[in-house]
Amino acid sequence: MSFQPSLVVALVCLLALLAGVLLYGVHRRRIHHLQQRLDAVLAASADAICFEDLDGRVVGWSPGAEAMLGYTAQQMLGQTLQRLVPADRRFEEVVPMDPEGAVRHTLETVRLHQNGNPLPVSMVLVPLVDAQGLRTGMARVLRDTSRLQVSAELIQSMAFNDALTGLPNWRLLRDRIWRAQLNSARQRSYFAVLYVDVDNFKGVNSAHGRAVGDQVLIEVSVRLMAAIRQNDTVARVRGDEFVVLLEDLGSKEVSAAHHVNTVADKIWDMLERDYPLGELHVRCTASIGIQLRLGGNGSVDQIIQAADAAMVQVKQGRMSVARGVFGGT
Repeated sequence: MSFQPSLVVALVCLLALLAGVLLYGVHRRRIHHLQQRLDAVLAASADAICFEDLDGRVVGWSPGAEAMLGYTAQQMLGQTLQRLVPADRRFEEVVPMDPEGAVRHTLETVRLHQNGNPLPVSMVLVPLVDAQGLRTGMARVLRDTSRLQVSAELIQSMAFNDALTGLPNWRLLRDRIWRAQLNSARQRSYFAVLYVDVDNFKGVNSAHGRAVGDQVLIEVSVRLMAAIRQNDTVARVRGDEFVVLLEDLGSKEVSAAHHVNTVADKIWDMLERDYPLGELHVRCTASIGIQLRLGGNGSVDQIIQAADAAMVQVKQGRMSVARGVFGGT
């Protein structure tokens, strides 16, 4: 039997066709696996991921986009993203991109939820390109940054505010007194620092427990805030000790001193009332030391220490009076 060339050609063509079919099958399986992985990523991501064609119309809308922005895929497919863009952010939609480029752009911006509420987001724009490197559309990834902002505000609050009462802490107080000094020197206006100590607070803690003591401190902070003007400051510096900063008291020492004494009397009156805490009625007293200042003489710490020392003298005087009344030595 002779070997026919035509038969060889036919066999080669058949083998090539079979190889092509096998390669096509392998290629399809790979594409299918890649598509499954992509779908899994899109389903699992909390970010909003959307795909647009060259006309800016949505051709892909992830579950994360639906959860974050409130629009379903059915509502968004075939639509543009203009409904998400606030009027004052329309300029951001003009993204200069080279038709053959693949440069990604990132910006911090705001987009609108379906309910109309603004949502701060971090947005990454990535051009989509084909095998020849030509642009075929755009992918956008939006991440909700509102929680990050809340976290930053919480960290800021923890750094400068007392955790129990929410009042300014020692760090913020020192900054405000320093600024009060600068303003006093510039305006020739008096300011005052009042150091307030709750006298028998340790006895409250011992008799009723820390939870009751915390409620007393919260009530003290509320009463102190009620005794001052809106532009003044109340800070909790430690335990049962508070500092009140009174600013802009005028250029006349007599009238400034009168205002400070009036506030001190008001604080004494408000703090030495009963503290009704459910069935308990706790009673506390207070000692107040005062420093009236003009200008920037002395450091912040020196001013606070002087007010603290004045408070200690007042406390010792009150204890001496109490011992005399009750026959102590």
